[in-house]
Amino acid sequence: MGNSRFRNAPFLFLVVILIPSAALADISPKQLLSKLFQSSSSMEYYASYVNIRPSGMEFSDVYNGFVNKVRYKRTVLSGDSDIEIISSLNKVSYFDANTEQKVSYPKAFLKTELELLFSSLEKTRHYYSIHVAENAERVAERETYRLSVMAKLPGRYSRVYWFDKRNFITLRIDVLDTDGQLIERIKCTSLLFKEQQKQKLVVSKDKNQFKELDVEPHSFDESIKFGWLPDEYEIVNSIEVLNDNEIEKQFMLSDGFSKMTVVVNPHHAADSEIEANHERDAWQKFVINSDGQQIIVSGDAPLAIVKKIATNTSL
Repeated sequence: MGNSRFRNAPFLFLVVILIPSAALADISPKQLLSKLFQSSSSMEYYASYVNIRPSGMEFSDVYNGFVNKVRYKRTVLSGDSDIEIISSLNKVSYFDANTEQKVSYPKAFLKTELELLFSSLEKTRHYYSIHVAENAERVAERETYRLSVMAKLPGRYSRVYWFDKRNFITLRIDVLDTDGQLIERIKCTSLLFKEQQKQKLVVSKDKNQFKELDVEPHSFDESIKFGWLPDEYEIVNSIEVLNDNEIEKQFMLSDGFSKMTVVVNPHHAADSEIEANHERDAWQKFVINSDGQQIIVSGDAPLAIVKKIATNTSL
């Protein structure tokens, strides 16, 4: 539910997941994903989610509405990191209360795993097993479709999604590690539908004065060298974030489903220390400091994979 990580709650033990058997659905993965994206542009709703991971919990509230019949989505993440996200047709804006800054990314740069999967489904089937089942399990008292995306290659995670069978809203996501253990669960705790209303969705008033950083497309060049990437991973997007005269470069890597982000010379240098229990989370980060420059690699992948990418990346 966003890029922040809330890490101060007590450690929670998660066990090996047992996925109930269910009838094969009369809908294909591609049809399901298509309906999922269509549905979010045709209804208004409020939803609350809890994200449970080994290092703690994070809570988020989502409002999906419309401006001039165009989808407009607002997500508020609660925790140590006060992040508000406004998503419109062509961009996604992050308001960070810790830095009092706003960054608006092109929508294509921040594609979700499911958006990546939809655009490369046939290719991705070679290294993920993708299946849909229906009525596998009721979530939030609703009948569901279950989409399983199970990794065939080593060094990457699997995901299982539950969608509301009638409205195709995401109700639950389980992230499984390379041994099939459940390491993260995002679950809907409240869902309220409303009639469509014409209104302007705005960010909270206390964030209106945040400094906006400029974002520009960046053609990949030889200024950064990736000495090693996992099989099937490639650079799918790159941008520059400008803060006064300082340039931060960001790269998105993906295999068509899983994704990672590489940040070069971030405006706010990251701490390289890995805190207790964080190495058990799905989302991992590894920092390289060299000659006054910094490289950060992060994503939902085993720490060893994230570290290997970072240590084989050079400027």
